Amino acid sequence: MNPKSAATGLPPGLGNAFAFQVFNSSSWSLILGTPMLLFFKSMDASAAVLGATVAMLPLFSALQIPAASFVERAGYKQFVVRGWASRSIFILGIAIITLLPASVSTNLRIGLILLMLACFAATRGISVCGMMPWLTQLIPEPRRGSFVSRDMMCSQLALTGTMLLSSACVGAFPSNRTYACLFFFSYISALISVFFLRRIPDVPKVAASTSRGHPPWREMLLFRPFFRYVSYNVVFNFFVSCLSVLWVPFMKDGIHKSGSLILGLSAFSSIICALSAFTIGGLLDRCGSRPIMAVGSAGALLSQLCWLTIASGAVEPHLWILTLTIAIGSTGYTILGVAGTRLLMGLIPSMGRSHFFAISSVATSMTVGLMPIVWGFALDAATRTVGAGFPALLPGWRWTPYSLYYAIVIMGTLLAQFLRRQLDEPRSVSNEEFLRILLIESPARLASRALMPLRHLRTP
Repeated sequence: MNPKSAATGLPPGLGNAFAFQVFNSSSWSLILGTPMLLFFKSMDASAAVLGATVAMLPLFSALQIPAASFVERAGYKQFVVRGWASRSIFILGIAIITLLPASVSTNLRIGLILLMLACFAATRGISVCGMMPWLTQLIPEPRRGSFVSRDMMCSQLALTGTMLLSSACVGAFPSNRTYACLFFFSYISALISVFFLRRIPDVPKVAASTSRGHPPWREMLLFRPFFRYVSYNVVFNFFVSCLSVLWVPFMKDGIHKSGSLILGLSAFSSIICALSAFTIGGLLDRCGSRPIMAVGSAGALLSQLCWLTIASGAVEPHLWILTLTIAIGSTGYTILGVAGTRLLMGLIPSMGRSHFFAISSVATSMTVGLMPIVWGFALDAATRTVGAGFPALLPGWRWTPYSLYYAIVIMGTLLAQFLRRQLDEPRSVSNEEFLRILLIESPARLASRALMPLRHLRTP
């Protein structure tokens, strides 16, 4: 028996999933994250190229829809492992292209890398279709919250370490060879992730439908608990995706913070996300997802309100205020992500599971992929129209493009709360029971664990 899995009460061998997540997150964050964007900027790539790079992964997730018809025939594990192994080849191609001599046209190198990224994203979009159905069938319902929280914690810790490593390397050795080394590191991480992926236990094949007709996509989407979840997720991400476009320009141009501080706050945010994910798992399995999502929503709204007051000039952007705001927001968004994933795993029926997950993933990915582009164009237009902003009725308050955007995000998040309250969950505690567990039982357990080492110091 895998001791790590046994210690956490998860199925034997599932500890390999956490190791897979560490190396997988490290790999894709180098290829599709800040290092790739910085490399493109070093070659004077246009904003359109940067936008295409950011939107590529979520947009290619639409390939899960046609792939869902084949994943159950091949088997979840076999389908995912083959796809993950295939996509690693394109990472190696990116690293090799990065080392091409300067005599090769810059536009040609950018075009070849975009082609490799497109192949990588397409392969990932197809193979990821089997991941969530595989894990949902493998993990028993009472332990899903613990698994999702630990999985997200591993991902956030890997992102933090990778970001700090890449930042140090690029800062010390700013050259194409440095980026090539980072991309080769991404390739090695991808190979190691496949090794651990193969070690995750398989599940029995789901009997594939013998019907030659098309899956009932419309009936699946309109399945009431599922439709409510997808509607909430789309509306919430429609507005919150604005923050991915807004944060860096606001920090650099709005309150004039340095790039090193922005990277440091990003690393701090990932650490808070990891800690939040680690602590929330057991509470999720005891209380259910809906009460926890209410707490996460409150944290997200509070952080948005803090950013609004900073952007309007009502509050000075001192470092401790920025740190506190980021900590509150990171905690809230992490709670929403973990609780939402657990809720989805529980409300989807076993029949057609891969198709349900494909619909949910594509709906979210298309929103997250397309809306930042729209919000970016709108921010440029608002900056040209509003300029430095205009005063409001409140003293010390000024409506700038950034404060207007944060106000829109707050209104959108409030709208999403109406949809959140409509979500279905068969087994969740009442609000009174949740508050008792949160305010009385959980602190008591935490104190007991903290004092446990002191028990050995007692005299017999």
